[in-house]
Amino acid sequence: MALIFPESFLQEVMDRNDIVDIASRFVSLKRSGGTLKGLCPFHKEKTPSFTVSPDKQLYYCFGCGRGGNIIGFVKDIENLDFVEAVKYLAEQAGMDIPDTNEGGAANNAKLRRTIYKINSLSGRFFYECLHSPEGEEALEYIMRRGISQAAVNRFGLGYAPELNKLLDYLRNQGFTDDEIIESGMAVKNERGDVYDRFRNRLMFPIIDVRKNIIGFGGRVLDDGIPKYLNSPETAAFSKSYNLFGLNLAKSTKDNYLILVEGYMDVISLHQNGIDSAVATLGTALTPQQARIIKRMKPEVIIAYDSDEAGQKATQKAIELLAEEDLTVKVLTMGDGEDPDDYIKKNGVGAFRELVDNAKLQIEYKISKLQEQYNLDIVEDKIKYINELALQFAKIKSPVEREIYVKKVAQETGVSADSIFSEISRLNVISERKSRIDGFKGQPSIGAIRSLNPKKENALRGQRLALSLICSDKRAADLAMENLIESDFDEGLHRELFNLLMGIWRNGHTPDARIIVSQFEDSANVSRILHDDQNIEDKLLAMEELIRFFADERKKRNLLDTLLNKKASQEQTLNTTNKMFEKGGRDQ
Repeated sequence: MALIFPESFLQEVMDRNDIVDIASRFVSLKRSGGTLKGLCPFHKEKTPSFTVSPDKQLYYCFGCGRGGNIIGFVKDIENLDFVEAVKYLAEQAGMDIPDTNEGGAANNAKLRRTIYKINSLSGRFFYECLHSPEGEEALEYIMRRGISQAAVNRFGLGYAPELNKLLDYLRNQGFTDDEIIESGMAVKNERGDVYDRFRNRLMFPIIDVRKNIIGFGGRVLDDGIPKYLNSPETAAFSKSYNLFGLNLAKSTKDNYLILVEGYMDVISLHQNGIDSAVATLGTALTPQQARIIKRMKPEVIIAYDSDEAGQKATQKAIELLAEEDLTVKVLTMGDGEDPDDYIKKNGVGAFRELVDNAKLQIEYKISKLQEQYNLDIVEDKIKYINELALQFAKIKSPVEREIYVKKVAQETGVSADSIFSEISRLNVISERKSRIDGFKGQPSIGAIRSLNPKKENALRGQRLALSLICSDKRAADLAMENLIESDFDEGLHRELFNLLMGIWRNGHTPDARIIVSQFEDSANVSRILHDDQNIEDKLLAMEELIRFFADERKKRNLLDTLLNKKASQEQTLNTTNKMFEKGGRDQ
């Protein structure tokens, strides 16, 4: 990747920020030799494969292959582009940010800034339309739903009129049609006509934690479809990485977030003093949103609608949130009710009682299974126990698992030993499946990853040599005296060798963080430079590698000699055959 900022500025940004401190906000890290290990924040795993090098300030996950320097980590974990990640770290360190030059990432950042401006102006336009004569119907709808003017102001609600009025307004503000389309506020049809995406809708600005309007949700005021329409994916907006109301809920003093289904539920709860409510953006909860919640609070209370669709969504959300080791509770209301309806009917005090009495997710699952099965029927009781054993097998705490097993044993008359046996059987099946999946997928760390073990050993040797050259001057001096570029495969390995040798020869010390920034394949470069295989005596290791490379060189030379000899013999044979053929024709 081309450097968008001056190298000296990037170096200072990385000097003032420690990747261990930043990564530890999202991952519990434990020392393993010279590196730190933990469960990867970018993919689900049970065995830690995410590693951080405090010395080189790099990270790499051997499970999913993500890696880089501290800028890359912030970029990935916060879903930012390169420029925004640098700015984020600079602000953390209290540094002034220089102007960026033009480039791919800079252009993307510029596009985001343009979209933020368009969205900000659109939000103001919608708000003014809501309080104009043409927004009368939308304002009446808001008042019927019991939303106060203070809540309208706080959430920036508005109204999108008909007749492409927003498009005309944005054009008059100096934006091109292409820019407006890129922002998602306008659409171009097959005939080339451009028109407003949102028309005759109540508008809900979607605001990120940095207070940028990143998109909108719009609700119809008639029988039109779809009932709710969100902004499309843009350079500034991704539904999977954002939650409605999080910009406000992040400041709550509660130790939890309340997860609800809709915009109106969030607004109603905040209006009534329950400021921990957030909602997904018209889609089911995503793994990314679950991780965002985990970063904010250790506990989440699911308060989805009590209809069938809401209960199905609750089950799916439980699984995703539990995977992130969150304490998950479920709040239950009357049939067909949502939080907004419940508060209107019973008052905010009654809703707070529901919050206080929310069931832990395993208790919720038990209650749902009790509704499903008649325990007086033997077949139903067997199915009930089997289903519960499946749920108990997912409980990580042995103490918690034992409490619930004994409770169910007492309620059903089935011995706790029998239930534990079923759990053990399910765990064996799960482990066997994991081993099979692991065999089908990527091999474990340290395993031979190639059908050609000799070739894999050579690659490992090259990677280790490059890591040692980057981090140890004595090892680098030995390499300069004894290694040549042909010892490294063409491509990335050879590029890195030449780059590192050039840096040392010019009297400088390589900075792995900067080197990673200079390559498109930053993750692989991070893996190579970061992984010194916890070798303590780096000089001895380099001496062994030099002998290894010398042997490899001899083998290549011998092979080249044999191949040249074979080629020479074939050429001689071909010449002889041609002579005989010519002689035969002459006769």
